[in-house]
Amino acid sequence: MNELKMCGLVLCALVVCIVFKNLKNEYSLFVRIAITVVISIFSLALISPLLSFIDEISKNTVVYTYLPTLIKALCVAMVVQITADICNDAGESALGERIELFGKAEILVISIPLIKNLFKLCEALIK
Repeated sequence: MNELKMCGLVLCALVVCIVFKNLKNEYSLFVRIAITVVISIFSLALISPLLSFIDEISKNTVVYTYLPTLIKALCVAMVVQITADICNDAGESALGERIELFGKAEILVISIPLIKNLFKLCEALIK
Protein backbone atom coordinates (compact mmCIF):
# COMPACT_ATOMS: atom_id res chain seq x y z
CA MET A 1 0.00 0.00 0.00
CA ASN A 2 2.91 2.37 0.67
CA GLU A 3 4.06 2.09 -2.92
CA LEU A 4 0.65 3.28 -4.15
CA LYS A 5 0.80 6.31 -1.86
CA MET A 6 4.35 7.08 -2.97
CA CYS A 7 3.47 6.71 -6.65
CA GLY A 8 0.46 8.98 -6.14
CA LEU A 9 2.65 11.54 -4.41
CA VAL A 10 5.17 11.44 -7.25
CA LEU A 11 2.46 11.79 -9.88
CA CYS A 12 0.98 14.78 -8.04
CA ALA A 13 4.45 16.32 -7.84
CA LEU A 14 4.90 15.68 -11.55
CA VAL A 15 1.68 17.56 -12.35
CA VAL A 16 2.74 20.44 -10.10
CA CYS A 17 6.17 20.52 -11.81
CA ILE A 18 4.56 20.64 -15.25
CA VAL A 19 2.22 23.44 -14.20
CA PHE A 20 5.03 25.45 -12.59
CA LYS A 21 7.32 24.84 -15.56
CA ASN A 22 4.83 26.68 -17.75
CA LEU A 23 4.28 29.49 -15.25
CA LYS A 24 7.54 29.92 -13.33
CA ASN A 25 10.33 27.51 -14.21
CA GLU A 26 12.26 28.35 -11.01
CA TYR A 27 9.50 26.95 -8.78
CA SER A 28 9.53 23.66 -10.64
CA LEU A 29 13.09 23.04 -9.44
CA PHE A 30 12.08 23.54 -5.79
CA VAL A 31 9.19 21.12 -6.16
CA ARG A 32 11.52 18.49 -7.67
CA ILE A 33 14.06 18.94 -4.88
CA ALA A 34 11.37 18.74 -2.20
CA ILE A 35 9.85 15.56 -3.61
CA THR A 36 13.30 14.02 -3.97
CA VAL A 37 14.04 14.73 -0.31
CA VAL A 38 10.67 13.35 0.82
CA ILE A 39 11.07 10.14 -1.20
CA SER A 40 14.62 9.74 0.08
CA ILE A 41 13.53 10.05 3.70
CA PHE A 42 10.78 7.47 3.21
CA SER A 43 13.22 5.15 1.41
CA LEU A 44 15.72 5.35 4.23
CA ALA A 45 12.95 4.63 6.73
CA LEU A 46 12.04 1.50 4.76
CA ILE A 47 15.62 0.24 4.91
CA SER A 48 15.81 0.39 8.72
CA PRO A 49 13.96 -2.91 9.37
CA LEU A 50 16.07 -4.61 6.71
CA LEU A 51 19.27 -3.52 8.42
CA SER A 52 17.97 -4.78 11.76
CA PHE A 53 17.12 -8.13 10.19
CA ILE A 54 20.55 -8.45 8.59
CA ASP A 55 22.16 -7.55 11.92
CA GLU A 56 20.09 -10.18 13.72
CA ILE A 57 20.81 -13.07 11.35
CA SER A 58 24.50 -12.34 11.01
CA LYS A 59 25.41 -11.96 14.70
CA ASN A 60 27.41 -15.17 15.05
CA THR A 61 28.99 -15.20 11.61
CA VAL A 62 32.11 -13.81 10.04
CA VAL A 63 29.98 -11.32 8.11
CA TYR A 64 29.07 -9.55 11.36
CA THR A 65 32.54 -8.01 11.64
CA TYR A 66 32.20 -6.53 8.15
CA LEU A 67 28.58 -5.44 8.49
CA PRO A 68 29.22 -1.89 9.82
CA THR A 69 31.58 -1.19 6.92
CA LEU A 70 29.07 -2.48 4.39
CA ILE A 71 26.25 -0.43 5.91
CA LYS A 72 28.39 2.72 5.89
CA ALA A 73 29.23 2.14 2.22
CA LEU A 74 25.55 1.61 1.42
CA CYS A 75 24.57 4.83 3.20
CA VAL A 76 27.29 6.81 1.43
CA ALA A 77 26.14 5.43 -1.93
CA MET A 78 22.51 6.33 -1.28
CA VAL A 79 23.20 9.86 -0.01
CA VAL A 80 25.59 10.59 -2.87
CA GLN A 81 23.14 9.26 -5.47
CA ILE A 82 20.33 11.39 -4.06
CA THR A 83 22.58 14.45 -4.08
CA ALA A 84 23.72 13.74 -7.64
CA ASP A 85 20.11 13.35 -8.76
CA ILE A 86 19.23 16.71 -7.22
CA CYS A 87 22.19 18.31 -9.00
CA ASN A 88 21.12 16.72 -12.29
CA ASP A 89 17.54 17.98 -11.79
CA ALA A 90 18.91 21.46 -11.25
CA GLY A 91 20.75 21.22 -14.55
CA GLU A 92 24.18 20.91 -12.96
CA SER A 93 25.17 17.51 -14.30
CA ALA A 94 28.90 18.27 -13.96
CA LEU A 95 28.42 18.92 -10.25
CA GLY A 96 26.41 15.70 -9.98
CA GLU A 97 29.20 13.73 -11.63
CA ARG A 98 31.79 15.22 -9.26
CA ILE A 99 29.77 14.26 -6.18
CA GLU A 100 29.44 10.73 -7.56
CA LEU A 101 33.22 10.60 -7.99
CA PHE A 102 33.63 11.77 -4.40
CA GLY A 103 31.20 9.10 -3.21
CA LYS A 104 33.10 6.35 -5.02
CA ALA A 105 36.35 7.54 -3.47
CA GLU A 106 34.70 7.65 -0.04
CA ILE A 107 33.44 4.08 -0.43
CA LEU A 108 36.95 2.95 -1.37
CA VAL A 109 38.35 4.62 1.76
CA ILE A 110 35.65 3.03 3.92
CA SER A 111 36.46 -0.35 2.36
CA ILE A 112 40.18 -0.29 3.23
CA PRO A 113 39.75 -2.60 6.27
CA LEU A 114 37.87 -5.10 4.10
CA ILE A 115 40.58 -4.98 1.45
CA LYS A 116 43.28 -5.51 4.07
CA ASN A 117 41.46 -8.54 5.45
CA LEU A 118 40.98 -9.90 1.95
CA PHE A 119 44.71 -9.70 1.26
CA LYS A 120 45.46 -11.37 4.62
CA LEU A 121 43.06 -14.17 3.71
CA CYS A 122 44.70 -14.61 0.30
CA GLU A 123 48.12 -14.68 1.94
CA ALA A 124 46.97 -17.34 4.41
CA LEU A 125 45.53 -19.45 1.61
CA ILE A 126 48.77 -19.26 -0.38
CA LYS A 127 50.90 -20.42 2.58
